[in-house]
Amino acid sequence: MDPISLLRLSSGPVRTRLLRDLLLLLFMTAALLAAINIPLIDSIKEDLAESRINTATVSIRDEVMGLITPVEQQLLIIRDGIASTGLTPLDEFELTKRLVPTLAHMPQIAGVIDATGEGTEYRLQRDGDHWQTYVLNPQDPEQLRHTRWSQALEPVEQEVLQSDRDPRLRPWFIMAETSPGVPVWTQPYLFSSTQSPGLTVALAWQQDDLMRITAMDIAMDSIVKSIEEHAISVDGRGFLFTNAGSIYLPPAPTEESPPADDDGFFSAHLTPDASLAIDAVAAWNQAGRPEHELVRFNRDGVPWWGGFRPLTDDPTGGWVAVVLPVSRTLAILKNRWHLLALTVVAIMLASLAMTTLLVRKYHRQLSDLPKLRIDRTKVASELRELILSGEGCHLEFKSTMRMNLHSKTIGREIELAWLKAVAAFLNSEGGILLLGIADDGTAHGLAADLFENEDKCRLHFKNLFNQHLGPEYARFVRFELHDFEDVRIGVVECERANTPVFLLDDKRREWFLIRNGPSNTDLSISRALKYIRGRFG
Repeated sequence: MDPISLLRLSSGPVRTRLLRDLLLLLFMTAALLAAINIPLIDSIKEDLAESRINTATVSIRDEVMGLITPVEQQLLIIRDGIASTGLTPLDEFELTKRLVPTLAHMPQIAGVIDATGEGTEYRLQRDGDHWQTYVLNPQDPEQLRHTRWSQALEPVEQEVLQSDRDPRLRPWFIMAETSPGVPVWTQPYLFSSTQSPGLTVALAWQQDDLMRITAMDIAMDSIVKSIEEHAISVDGRGFLFTNAGSIYLPPAPTEESPPADDDGFFSAHLTPDASLAIDAVAAWNQAGRPEHELVRFNRDGVPWWGGFRPLTDDPTGGWVAVVLPVSRTLAILKNRWHLLALTVVAIMLASLAMTTLLVRKYHRQLSDLPKLRIDRTKVASELRELILSGEGCHLEFKSTMRMNLHSKTIGREIELAWLKAVAAFLNSEGGILLLGIADDGTAHGLAADLFENEDKCRLHFKNLFNQHLGPEYARFVRFELHDFEDVRIGVVECERANTPVFLLDDKRREWFLIRNGPSNTDLSISRALKYIRGRFG
């Protein structure tokens, strides 16, 4: 079977269904490819960005939790040790001897504070590989004793400083005092002594009716370092910020750290990257502060993705953000083009398999299809093959177009006879009417019709068709004249009409005809209605 001939032949029921199914299959394949590829690219870009950003933010958050979780436990242990020995913040030597060995193996702890409700304060702080302490006695509030300790925990240097410090005014003291017995965390801020960022966890407890606050400072240097280590690309950025929207970015190596603000470190160390961070946090606020969704925003016309996670289980505290330009995901996508190519190939193979199934399904029916069109490249052989097959459901012969060969006169009954065949073909499955061929297959030609020329013959056919069937059905019919065995015959090719066709005779009566084997059958009104419902829906 020639596949191209499917497009040339008129549409019978099987052929129409096959063509419909193939076109539908091609349309669905094209639509599927478009539907997958157009949003898939954006989806893949977002998924890639989300995967990388989530990996970075989750890794940072997990590392933070790994740093601060043991700190709470250690704070409770230190509180219990101080309470059991009855030490006070003024017992500088004893507290230092007790605390340093405990903290030596916890590098994330920058210092320990022990204060009372009377304003007494002991503060132990790392000094490289050494330690230093600060002791504030409320009896002499303007004097702060500062001591440096050797690795053997011997005081090597001591000085008295002027200070207006009052531990009771510090955020960690106020927060702990309002929630006694429970470790509480501050938001990130700059430690006044080191000008480095950190968090403080504090615990309020009672000793002899005196409020005691024991606290630990957690350096955020390791957190900032983790952000740098988890950089998702050379174009990606990571930074810390508070739930209130204040932002911290580490200063550039050549940049001097300005003094800390009372409101925290976030407004102190802003680098040239701060504008990007500000836009990211602004977009996060506008999006409703999501924790598990990417936020898309623009910076100087460049689109970015941003992912945001709280540093701890308390969303009102510190947050970490990682941002990545959308263009970077395109570069990632280029490295995965083969996945898209495999998807396209898989879809095309599936379409090919479905097409093969359709061809197998319709193969037997297509092989039995009648010929409904004449191949213009081999008219004579096609006509000879048709005539030899004889009249049938899709083929009829008429000796003339208008001449009654018995009476030798032009007869309307002759014209109506072949018009009925055309109407029946249109209402059925289509067919071919050969004018100038006798019932036995003898080729007489149309010379007996006495047309002046072929144009007159064509015009006569057109006028009869429009008058008795209607010009609206002309698109389903083709009339041509061809040479066959030294005579000129007419070939009428009829397609299957998509609406019912009624034949109007000279008495203005309407006939509804269908093809029934080699003859035409006129249906009654009731049968015609039933047929029309089944045939035309």
